Parts: sequence; structure tokens; C-alpha cells
Amino acid sequence: MSKTHVSIVLSASILAISTAAILVRLVPELHPLSIAFSRTALVGIALGWSIFDPRFVRPRGRLLLWTCLAALFLALHFWAWFSSLQLTTVLRSTVLVCLTPIWAGLFAWRSEPPKPRFWGGIIIALLGLGVMVGADDMGSGSSNSHGDALGVLGGILSGSYLSIGRQVRPHVDWAPYAAILCVCCAFWLAIFSAFAHVDIFGALAPSALSTSTMWVLLAMAIGPQLLGHTGFTIALRYVPAYVIGAVILLEPVGATALGTIILNEWPTAQECLGAVVIVGGVMAATLKR
Repeated sequence: MSKTHVSIVLSASILAISTAAILVRLVPELHPLSIAFSRTALVGIALGWSIFDPRFVRPRGRLLLWTCLAALFLALHFWAWFSSLQLTTVLRSTVLVCLTPIWAGLFAWRSEPPKPRFWGGIIIALLGLGVMVGADDMGSGSSNSHGDALGVLGGILSGSYLSIGRQVRPHVDWAPYAAILCVCCAFWLAIFSAFAHVDIFGALAPSALSTSTMWVLLAMAIGPQLLGHTGFTIALRYVPAYVIGAVILLEPVGATALGTIILNEWPTAQECLGAVVIVGGVMAATLKR
């Protein structure tokens, strides 16, 4: 795949995942596990045919085990981030979860070590993090330290999932990898729901869902999951995980704009300042001039 094609795929992916935070907030009646299960299960089913197509190279043996582990981290990422979105603002949650390139860069230290500027960018980003999370809550009234912590955890888990995918994808085709990843992720989420005593199947039954909720869940499956995460899966074969993580830094821009328009959720000046410093620091750490 040429650099132009990779850029197109990443552009479409970032546009798609920018809608995720807003879509989650539009279905507050659903548990985060139910939301994550529906989007991964639908995409897993949609791409399931590729697992049995002999034209595709699918994960086997050790690569299959690594794919299942990546799915575990992705499931935990969804649980942490969707929970964060229910406890804090769209801006704070998306910026914190988008610290992904820092963690992905650390995980790639041995196989693809980042440049020295990476560490300088980390220091800048952490300073911005301190500015943002220390913002006065009077501006939004909905920020929450627990939600912030879950956002950071979601970024660490996302970095883990992308780093594993970077090691697997050069050896397999994107469609069966994405299908197995989504099916395994839905499986892990079903297990989590059992331990958390969440009836995801009852909550997602057609009789229990309104028409608007079903459309939102379908939009999440097609947009953020199929076009977004699957697009990242395609690109992982050609660029390091921490570079994709850097592109993900554009998500808070789109998510915050949509949050302002749709949810009337205006960020405070200090939150904006901290977010700009974080994005600048991580871009300095991960992107070439």
C-alpha cells in the first residue's frame, strides 16, 4: 500500500472514530459493556466470512493467541473509556484516552525505539495533562477524577492493543484479523458482563431497544468500529503503532466540536489550554517534521 493510500485510510478512520464519544453519550441508558459488545459483535459477524475464505491468510497458532490477547486489551479499553465518558466531559475523556501514542511508543521500545525527541514530547504532554485535569470544574460541572483515571487507563489499554496488532498484522490479512479480533473482543465483553452482573443480551434485545437506540448502535458498528478501528488495523501493517496513536490525537478535535454542537458541552479555557499542550507534546514525540 502506498503512503497516499495509508493516509487516506487513516483520514477516514479518524473521521469515523471522532463520532464515537458522541454516540456513546446518546445512549446513556445502556451499560458501557452493552455498547461495546454490540459494536464488536456486529462487525465480527459482518467480517466473519473472511475467516473461512482460503484467499486470506488468517492468524494461526501463536499469532492467533496474540490476536486474542489484543482483543482482551481492546475489550478492557472499551469498558474503561465508555465508563469514563459517563463520568466526565467529552473533551477530557477523549484527550486522556488519546495519550495512546505515549504508551504505544513505550511498548515499542525494543522493536521500534522512538527517536530521542519522543521523551521531550512526553514531558510536554504530561505538563499539559496537569493543566487540564487541574481545571476548575465550575466551567462544566461534570468533570470527575474517576472518569479522568478511566480515560488514562483506556489510553494505556489502547496502546497495548495497537502494539500487539503491529506485531501480528505483517503476517496476516486485515479482514480475518479484524474479524477474529472483534469476535474475541465480544467474547471477552460477554465474560466481563457476567462477572459484573450486567445482562447485555437482555439490554440489547430488539424489544428492549427504541428505534433511535438501534440506529445509534448500528452507527457505532459501521463508523467507529468498522471504518475506524478496522482502518487502523489495515494501517498497522505499514506504520508503527505509536504513529497511528499520534493520528488518533485528532479525535478530541472532532469529538469536542461535535460535543459542543450536539450536547451543548462547552470546554473551559483551562481545559482547552491543557488539551492543546497535550496534543502538541505527543505530536512532537511521535511525528516526523
